[in-house]
Amino acid sequence: MPLNAWKIVFQIMLTSINVVCWLLPLRAKNFSENKLLLSLANAFSGGVFLSLAFGHLIPECIHGFSELPGDRNETIPYMAILFGYLVIFFMEKVAFDHHGLLNDMETEQKSAMSPSAAVDEHSTPENTPPTPNSPPLPTPESATANSHSSRSAVILLGALACHSILEMAALGLADSFADSALLSLSIALHQPAESIALLVAFLKSGMPKPEIVKFLSAFSVMGPIGVCLGMAVKQVAPPIVDALMLATVAGTFIYVGATEVIPEEWEDQEHKWVKFGALLFGITSIFIITQYTAGLEGAALAN
Repeated sequence: MPLNAWKIVFQIMLTSINVVCWLLPLRAKNFSENKLLLSLANAFSGGVFLSLAFGHLIPECIHGFSELPGDRNETIPYMAILFGYLVIFFMEKVAFDHHGLLNDMETEQKSAMSPSAAVDEHSTPENTPPTPNSPPLPTPESATANSHSSRSAVILLGALACHSILEMAALGLADSFADSALLSLSIALHQPAESIALLVAFLKSGMPKPEIVKFLSAFSVMGPIGVCLGMAVKQVAPPIVDALMLATVAGTFIYVGATEVIPEEWEDQEHKWVKFGALLFGITSIFIITQYTAGLEGAALAN
């Protein structure tokens, strides 16, 4: 099967995982997640992203720049990697700050559901207080909180959509089946946490479920767009564009692993040693696999 066909197969699998991760909890009346298992998978994926960046993408990027014709500044690939890091940093911390949005939405939801916000004695007929079993009355404060939460959820969707496109572009740029499989594995481990976080944000906003389905479906489409973008660059763009895309994706992976996943997991010190073991396992396992596949490719080229 051609490599691009495998990339499409992997993307279909990743998109299916993405949809399942938000659709099943949305359909369930009460869903609970195994927080420890999700945390370990997230820590493992952080190690995978770092190992892929430093053990595979950056060497490939530098090799790509070295094969370009003409004399070039040796610092260019490293600055291109830094540019990739800053692009995703700007989108997630400056332009959108999706972690801050999640925290703000939780605070607003709690304040909207507090007794002082939910019960206003002047809003009941003849100043009669509601009975203990009556539902909380809608108030301007709660309506404003829900409206702002909805806007925040949509902004969060935009941030994660851009993030998803950059991640999936790496799959489209992969040079071999082994690289495609490794990238798909790392994304599959990392993506469920993002899907669940986005679902929780929309549920907290009070948005109707049909609307949530529309927004999350749009988010799931971003993956195929990213893969198609990477494949197009690989097929028709000059080698310099391929090298720059690899550098940008490497910077993105460094951000995801070192700035997003790892600090987030260690904000909670519970199970820190187990999570550290998962992180190291992610780094070492992917490093061993990439070195093994590189050896196989080298032997094949020698023969």
